[in-house]
Amino acid sequence: MKKTDTYFLLFLIIFLSFNSFAQMNNETAKKLSNPLGFISIPFQSNFDFNIPPNNAFRWTMYLMPIIPISINKDFNSLNRIVLPVIHQNDIFKDKTQTGIGDLLINAFLSPKSEEIVFGIGPSVYIPTGSPLQLTSRKWAAGPGVISMKSEGRLIFGALLFHLWTVTGDASRPDFSYTYFQPVSLYNFNKGWGIGLSAEISNEWKKNVTNGSVIFQGSKLMNFSGQLVNFVLGPKFFFGDFNRPDFGIRFSVNLLFP
Repeated sequence: MKKTDTYFLLFLIIFLSFNSFAQMNNETAKKLSNPLGFISIPFQSNFDFNIPPNNAFRWTMYLMPIIPISINKDFNSLNRIVLPVIHQNDIFKDKTQTGIGDLLINAFLSPKSEEIVFGIGPSVYIPTGSPLQLTSRKWAAGPGVISMKSEGRLIFGALLFHLWTVTGDASRPDFSYTYFQPVSLYNFNKGWGIGLSAEISNEWKKNVTNGSVIFQGSKLMNFSGQLVNFVLGPKFFFGDFNRPDFGIRFSVNLLFP
């Protein structure tokens, strides 16, 4: 295989990502073809190993409900809440912290469309973290955009938002932070799926870019009417600052189409 072909194949693999849905009855399958069109509650666990400079370990479980609300016949409000629960060893040498991190809220005003889902709106960052090692102690806000489109078995889209410090503890540094997540998925029969997800962040004041690429396999199952999507895969890191050597992601997603 030529080098250019290898790069092109890698790009396609990175762009094919995330979860899967099963082929059930036609009505359910149609609802599941729009992952932003129904309530989902992911419990996403991330295990990150050998974090510099102390070869530290961090476990982060993100509770990330996505709640669409119909405003009128023309618009939806797509609401995403991210609350991290964190346990870490040796991030600060010979010390352990367990608690919750800061809260992120994304809200998007989205025109109702069966062709493409698109939304734009505010993002708000609230310093809810405790203990002090797990919080920035800063309030922040900024714009965000989300989009998603399905093409047969393929679903792809992206999430992008930026946060600027608004106020907070003067002893903590301000930040200007951009987050970008291109996602897609390919669905097989019987609820199986494979793919990759990329997560890229840039802190402009420190001129630091970090990110990860996550290869994922998934399986959608039905437990007495409750749809649950299981996702598992390795994380590969890149970037400028304190990136782990390796990681694993395991997610349990409750779906309410």
